Amino acid sequence: MLGSATVSSCTEWEPVRDEGQTARDAYADGYEKGRAVRKSGGKGASIAEVVWGGCTRRALDAGQAAETDRGAWVVGCLDGVSERPRHPPAGRVTVRTKEKGLLPEFREWLGEGNPALVRHVSAITVVDLGTSDSDFDVELTTDYRPSAADRFDAEEMSAEFVEWWDGDDGDGKAQNLVVRGSHGEKIAARRL
Repeated sequence: MLGSATVSSCTEWEPVRDEGQTARDAYADGYEKGRAVRKSGGKGASIAEVVWGGCTRRALDAGQAAETDRGAWVVGCLDGVSERPRHPPAGRVTVRTKEKGLLPEFREWLGEGNPALVRHVSAITVVDLGTSDSDFDVELTTDYRPSAADRFDAEEMSAEFVEWWDGDDGDGKAQNLVVRGSHGEKIAARRL
């Protein structure tokens, strides 16, 4: 007869994230920020936020609420600054699409001027923010860590990317560049 063994579980329970609630929370935070901008700056500030992509740009500095669903945050901000009624999304707004064709082009261009940086970037992602004016962000996935030296290199890479990005955004408007680290953390950000 074989001895009995006790099986222990080493896994920890993690709650299932409700994508709809995450989007609604991001939307609510963005909506309140938009209302605050409208209240402090009036109609002129609202127009600047809508026409010049202010809410999209503010999302970079909005903290964790915006990071969970940047598209929902931006849509909430636009609704708040425009004094529209609340219309929280039912689910995730942000849609990320890896752009495989851009990566080889960027690597080739980067390799000519700064070959040491080429090996660090592994993906280019277009981040559709779900706005009616088709604003989007671009994210570089890298192997950087959040150390001071890697942050310096990430800033250098972001400057190189901005130089490479010629402003031909297609149907929408690229607003921001985010450099992501090896675990998805935001290492650097720059306006496009």
